Amino acid sequence: MNIGFERIDPTPSYALGITAASFAGLPWTSKAAIVTAFKTSLKLELRSTQRGLCCYCRRPLPSDPPATHLEHFIEKAAWPHFAFEIRNLALSCSTCNGKKNEAYALLCGRLTRRASKNVPNPAKVVRCPVLVSNVAPVAITSSADFRWVHPHLDTFSEHITVRKGYVFQKRTMKGHRTIKGLELNSVGRLEHRAAIEKLSLRTGPISLTIGLAAQLQFNSPSQVYMMAAEVIRGKLKGAQGR
Repeated sequence: MNIGFERIDPTPSYALGITAASFAGLPWTSKAAIVTAFKTSLKLELRSTQRGLCCYCRRPLPSDPPATHLEHFIEKAAWPHFAFEIRNLALSCSTCNGKKNEAYALLCGRLTRRASKNVPNPAKVVRCPVLVSNVAPVAITSSADFRWVHPHLDTFSEHITVRKGYVFQKRTMKGHRTIKGLELNSVGRLEHRAAIEKLSLRTGPISLTIGLAAQLQFNSPSQVYMMAAEVIRGKLKGAQGR
């Protein structure tokens, strides 16, 4: 299956006269003109470089901007000094964004509970699942600092293979951690269900055939055959119920 892009290259650049230091003291949610302009410009550049695909699952991003997330690879809540670092930012779909946030919350919660066995009411343990160390790197320049496949620093296909139907297979431990942490193999089930719903709305054999042919870009012939059978069964069942 065509994954669209291997990594974010070239890395987008800041506007003339702007650096990461220009955002010092500003939260990510700031409505300051410099922040708004940065986000708008970066989203456009990343969408082009990522060929309109999620940086994790490689599914097409929604055309509606609010449904597309500027993903912080290193969590901004724990490491705010990387909030405006371009190499810490990529576009992701809402599903992957949510799964990554869950992975962060689960890891921090698990480590905090473990600490509570030795220390009553311990402070929340903060640990980013994508980092090799519990200390963030000084700069985002080395793939070796990360346990998950980094959108800017790693070549995707060296770590993960994607088969039609959005079946993700590990090639390295870094690929394995990424697939597991983001639950990428649940994507195929979501896409299958969505495809069935869209195909079921098509009327007439010609329209359905066109829709099924379009699915061959993302699914194997056997998977498309199963989709066709499921849609036809659904239409027959609906007709019998009238």
